[in-house]
Amino acid sequence: MSFRDLPIRRKLALLTLTASVFAVMLACLGFAIYERQNFRADTVGELTALADTLGANTAASLAFNDQKTAQEMLGALRAEHNVLAACLYDIQGRIFAEYRRPNLGNEFKMPSPQEDGARFEQHSITLFHSVRLESDKTGSIAIVSDLNASGARYWEYSKISLLVVCISIIVTFMISSRLLRIVSDPIAQLAQIAARVTEEENYSLRAVPQGKDESGMLVNSFNQMLERIEQRDLALLNAKDELEQRVQQRTADLQVEVAERIRAEDEMRMAKNAAEIANQAKSEFLANMSHEIRTPLNGVIGMTDLVLETELNPEQRDCVETVKLSADSLLTVINDILDYSKIEAGKVELEAIAFNLRDCAEEALKTSALAADKKGLELLCDIANDLPESVEGDPGKLRQIILNLVSNAIKFTHEGEVLLKMELEAAECDTASSSRVVRFTVADTGIGVPAAKQLSIFSPFTQADSSTTRKYGGTGLGLSISAQLISLMGGRIWVESEPGKGTQFHFTVRLKALLKPLAPGLVVPIEALRGLKILVVDDHQTNRRILDGLLRHWGAQTTCTAGARDALSQLLSAASAQPFQLLLTDVNMPDMGGFALVEEIRRRPELSPITIMMLTSGGSGEDSERCRKLGILFYLYKPVRKRELLSAILAALGQSVPASSVELPAGRTSPPRGLQILLVEDNRVNQIVATRMLEKMGHSMAVAGNGLIALSLLAKHNFDLVLMDEQMPEMDGLTATKKIRESEKSTTRHLPIIAMTAHAMKGDRERCLEAGMDGYVSKPISGELLEATIAAVMREQQDGDQAAGPSAPEVRISGASPIDWDMANTLERLGGDEKLLQEVLEIFLQEVPNHLASLKQAILQGNASDTEEISHTLKGELGYLGIPQVSRRAAELEGLGRNSELRLAAELYQVFEVELSQVLNSVRGAVEKVG
Repeated sequence: MSFRDLPIRRKLALLTLTASVFAVMLACLGFAIYERQNFRADTVGELTALADTLGANTAASLAFNDQKTAQEMLGALRAEHNVLAACLYDIQGRIFAEYRRPNLGNEFKMPSPQEDGARFEQHSITLFHSVRLESDKTGSIAIVSDLNASGARYWEYSKISLLVVCISIIVTFMISSRLLRIVSDPIAQLAQIAARVTEEENYSLRAVPQGKDESGMLVNSFNQMLERIEQRDLALLNAKDELEQRVQQRTADLQVEVAERIRAEDEMRMAKNAAEIANQAKSEFLANMSHEIRTPLNGVIGMTDLVLETELNPEQRDCVETVKLSADSLLTVINDILDYSKIEAGKVELEAIAFNLRDCAEEALKTSALAADKKGLELLCDIANDLPESVEGDPGKLRQIILNLVSNAIKFTHEGEVLLKMELEAAECDTASSSRVVRFTVADTGIGVPAAKQLSIFSPFTQADSSTTRKYGGTGLGLSISAQLISLMGGRIWVESEPGKGTQFHFTVRLKALLKPLAPGLVVPIEALRGLKILVVDDHQTNRRILDGLLRHWGAQTTCTAGARDALSQLLSAASAQPFQLLLTDVNMPDMGGFALVEEIRRRPELSPITIMMLTSGGSGEDSERCRKLGILFYLYKPVRKRELLSAILAALGQSVPASSVELPAGRTSPPRGLQILLVEDNRVNQIVATRMLEKMGHSMAVAGNGLIALSLLAKHNFDLVLMDEQMPEMDGLTATKKIRESEKSTTRHLPIIAMTAHAMKGDRERCLEAGMDGYVSKPISGELLEATIAAVMREQQDGDQAAGPSAPEVRISGASPIDWDMANTLERLGGDEKLLQEVLEIFLQEVPNHLASLKQAILQGNASDTEEISHTLKGELGYLGIPQVSRRAAELEGLGRNSELRLAAELYQVFEVELSQVLNSVRGAVEKVG
């Protein structure tokens, strides 16, 4: 008998047992995973401490080549029964000394030196650790430990889990077998009555309801249904004769209609066959054209791939890569045009690919740069800083749309500029999800589109000028394909234009913003660029604005000028005071070009030290040679890509983009607000400065004068972050941090700590991080850098929590946050009755402190039932005030009491007490003001 055919009582019993067993098994599995991760973490910690000790003891031996002493030091590992072997390597990676457990076979081979870290294998773990003497690395050490002890622990845990599952099955079965009768008996009775009604066709039978719950309602509804069926039988008998007459009449009418429909269907079938034949012929023609066009194009792509694999100079490689990008884009456009029949049939499928939005737009523009330069046009790209870079969508279709609109703009523009602008459509972005609506604008200074043609240009095979004397070619499919693709991507397209003054094509697409970047994001060493004096020389106002905004966003101090002579004047006036450090100049400018400006600079000794970078819309081999002769470090093509410009500036400064640099604040997730921060600082002035900065950022503060006071506060309260000074009386910051990290070894929590110190010498940062700190800021404190560091550390903390995955079920206990109570909202919840509000607030002030004290006593005494009951009472009292945050805390305490998890309840109570105290203070103030 299948499960569907079982009686309902058995079904409910089986479902209850299955759910219970599955829940217990999931809990056991979660605890097993937690035990495994905890065992591995403890093993790594023990081996790391052992490696630190051995490294400190053998560092001198490595430095002075004393192998005997190093061998003796490693021999001390005999006391560690889990250690299989250890090996000490010198700075060249050669084995300097080694230790093997006596019973270890000769077939065991020492591991080769690797980077610091732990490597787990099936039965062992190998830890690699650097050996340093003071701050210099003298070698490394590897320790191999046995993991067989974990197997025994897993076996014992499996037996316990099996026993728990068996007991759960028995208890659940015994309880459910009695309680399920209450649900199943009324349904069984109803089934019997329904069977009798079916067998006897006696609609006068009635079922007896046994309660007023859903089963009772079902029985009453069943009885009413039987009564109505009985009445309908009588009505049907009366209508039978009348219906037979109407059927005869209707049958005659239908025969006439059927004959007409058959005739119409034959005509439609013939038309459909003709359309299918025509569509098939078109598809065959498109397939042949696809083959004829793509065959030579694939040859171009293949040959460019081969050329790219050979040795090329930078200019040649850039040209070939541009050819490759153009060929790929052209192939995409051709494929979409040849598949226009799919668009008409609505069969185009969009891809969902993760890609870099900025790179997609910049690469599309790069392929059009040469065409723009040939016509003397400025091709510009203005991308908003808050635009997400890593998105999911169809990059090929998006690139095709951009290429089509930019190509049209270049074709219809004789002088001026073509600008691609990208920004978020704030009004349509869904902040609750990752969906973002991006608005693209392609603006030109061309001939414009007449108002009468602005709607029809989006129709297929239509152009603004369709006469036989038209000046511009094209099929008229581009805008139509773009419009339909944009519609499929959840957006729209429209045009704004005035003849003779240019055109602006706007379109939007909906993309999914990715939480994690595809690759390490573009990070900017802000300290290296902050205050860098840069002179931007470009006769084009829009290009100056874009470069100025981008460089200022990176922290540089920019000055923009439209002409070379004015630039030379500014360079001379600044040379004696604060000279410019970098010059960004365009090549082609009226009156005096970029190369003439550079030649004039080189003739003046006081200006020669300045670093020069050249920007051009298109170039030649002669330009590159002149750059080399004039000492111009970089020669960049416009529109300049953000990554290229940053890399060129850093290279000109003799730097590179480090992975550990602080990320650019804009365009990232907003910095955290409302953190509970402990400031550990002994200097009063520094306390005031840091406190004002952090309060301005929206954080709550507590101040400790030294490490001992900090440890005392951490033992009593929960904090989200610690800012730790390094040098303090009684206990310094490094010692306090080490003690905090030691206390965390028995827990799963990691408290973020940022070093805030006046020490800024080489090695200070490493020493702070080695002590267990997560970040480092030097004094005098920069507000921007401190906020960025806090954001980076908290983001790493969140990423670490997500990467750790689910472990044992636990309640997340965050720090207390400021509570905002709105008395007007409470009054509205009470129906506007001010007298009732006064009474509720007075009762709240009288009873809540007593309940809070009773709750604390119940938790301390281990009384789970009282904890649950008092928390439930507090939850109800808080519900009247309309403070969901504190009410949720009470609900969590109620659940912890119900589950007898009083250890977690004690931790949560500390936060609950602080937040409820804020509520009490707010209510007291309100009552006193009203009184």
